[in-house]
This record gives sequence, C-alpha cells and structure tokens, in this order.
Amino acid sequence: MPGPADNDDAPRWEPPSPSRKVPAPSAEVQRRGPRRPVPRWAPPTAAAPGARPGRAAAVTGRAPAKPVSPFARPFVWWSVHPWLVVWTLVLLVPGAAVALRLVDESGHRVLVRPLAWAFAILFVAALALGALKSARRSTVRLALGLGGSLAAVGLLVWPVMNVTLGRTACPRRAGSDLGTSIAATALEAWSLRNAGDAAWRNGRAAGAWNDRTRAYGLLDYRLVASGCWERVAPVDGSRTWHEFRVTVRPRDGETLLSKVVVVHAAAGAEGWKITGIEGPLP
Repeated sequence: MPGPADNDDAPRWEPPSPSRKVPAPSAEVQRRGPRRPVPRWAPPTAAAPGARPGRAAAVTGRAPAKPVSPFARPFVWWSVHPWLVVWTLVLLVPGAAVALRLVDESGHRVLVRPLAWAFAILFVAALALGALKSARRSTVRLALGLGGSLAAVGLLVWPVMNVTLGRTACPRRAGSDLGTSIAATALEAWSLRNAGDAAWRNGRAAGAWNDRTRAYGLLDYRLVASGCWERVAPVDGSRTWHEFRVTVRPRDGETLLSKVVVVHAAAGAEGWKITGIEGPLP
C-alpha cells in the first residue's frame, strides 16, 4: 500500500536563487546608531615585590612610600624593636666596664665619668621607649620587661663593681692621701694596748680585732706598701689597703714574732676611716 512519502506531487523546499536581493534594515533598526566598542580583557599589571596577592588593588591605589634617610634608619629600626636594644645594652654592661677601665688606665681619666653617664642615659632612654611600646599592648609584658631588664643589670653591675680581684696600685687620680695616717693610728693605738675605736668607721673596732690586740703586744711596726683593690671596673681610689710589717710578742710568752698586718681604709663624709684589719699574718 503506497504511503504519503511515495507521492511525487508534494511540494518540496528549494534554496533561494542567487539573484534574490536581501531586504534592507528597517528604519527602527537604523535609529539604534553605530555599535559601541566592547572592552577587551587585558593581563593584570605586575604587583610590587613583597606585596600580598590579596592586597594588590589596595597597594596599587596608595601613594609610594617616602624614602627613609640612611641616618634615620637606625632610629626607625629602634622604634620597631625597642626591647632588643634594651637587652643588647644589658649584655654590654660588663664590656662597658672593661672599656671604662681601659680608658682610665690609658691616661684619659677625665672621659670616664662622661662616658659612664652617656651609657646610663642611653640605657634609660631605651628602657623608657620599650616601656612605652609595651604599655600600649600589655601590662604583663611591661612588668616583665622592666623587672627582667633591671634585675639583669643589677646582677651584672654588682660583680664588676664590688668583687675584689686582689691588690693593685692606686691610680694617680686617687691623690697622695690614701688613708695611710688613719691606718697608722690603729697600730699606734695597738702599741698602747688599745683597739683604736675612734679610727674605725662606726666608731667601734671589730670584735675580732679586739681579741687579737689582747692576745699580742705590739713592739714595732713599719709601713711596707699601700694601694687599692683590683676589680673589673675602673679602680676605686676611695678604698685602699696598707700593709705593715710588725713585731709582736704573745701576752703569755717572751718570743718575738714578725708578722704582717693589712689595714683596710675607705674615704667617706668624715674622711678616712678603717673598715677592717687582717692579721697578724705569718
């Protein structure tokens, strides 16, 4: 049975002939005007070295930073790391003491006090800046910074100032009066069977010295040498020692003995006073 597809009389589609003209655009389409330019994609500009990718837009809009003077760079770094400067100065305390000692022994003793004050002022300024920075952030950090740095300075300053390393000659700035006369006064009182309380700092002789003056009688004494006490810091000319060669005799015997006595003296508001006596030593 034949179907519709077998009907040869049905109309079929045919392509338009080449001579057919395309209709012109209507007036409404012509009123829309020419086409506008479409923005095209462009690669992003390179970010500044060290800038974060997420902040590229913000960085691009900022004004360029002003160059820092080479003379100002240390102070800028100091303001950013104040406690690092403080602890550096703390660790330099022993070295500063040795440097002051070298300056003193090189004959430039007039520079010792100004240099010491300059170092102290620098440390106080660094400590104040560190405290100001820490106060804005945390009170606990402020307390730990101040307490720790001051305690460390105390632990480093005390040994270089007070630990005695032996005997040494006094510097010329100490003068000629090193307390020799007050030391001789104590021995003169000993020869008279007296402890010489008036020559001592507290107005009273040490108990051990009283016992020694009672156990021995002094027959003769002679000054051997005088000097100051050695330490890491510049030598203190107000603390001296005086070595005497003495001839003594025990109270319960007749044998004469040659001994050594070392008198410690210190200058104060009341002048030179005795702070201690070693001996009689063999």
